[in-house]
Amino acid sequence: MVFQSRLMIRLALMYFLIGSTLGGLILTNKAYHFDSSLWELLPVHIEFMIFGWIIQFTLGVAYWILPRFFGEDGRGKTWLATIMVLLFNLGIWLVASSQYGLLPEKGALIGRISEAAAVAIFISLHWKRVLTYNR
Repeated sequence: MVFQSRLMIRLALMYFLIGSTLGGLILTNKAYHFDSSLWELLPVHIEFMIFGWIIQFTLGVAYWILPRFFGEDGRGKTWLATIMVLLFNLGIWLVASSQYGLLPEKGALIGRISEAAAVAIFISLHWKRVLTYNR
């Protein structure tokens, strides 16, 4: 398995652990009402579980499993894939920080743009890889 896939899958599992912990705290608070401010963590929990865990895990597995180019340059520009991973995780943290109030609202917009740019890079990295098998 290539470095970028391993990194995305490990980060996805980290987000799963943090998101599950936040969700467990929120759910426990719903039953026992010990701190009402824990509900402010709900947007961060959703961000970590959907984007951090599910989408990132899917992208990491897809980067590894989709067909490779014929020849030595199997996956194309690996440096661009590393930038994709960094942009995606930067976007997650920007959105989570702005939802929690650590950054202004524009931080969420910049984070979503960063996540969208990472997905666009992912598509550009794989578009030719998939089409080479059709010809």
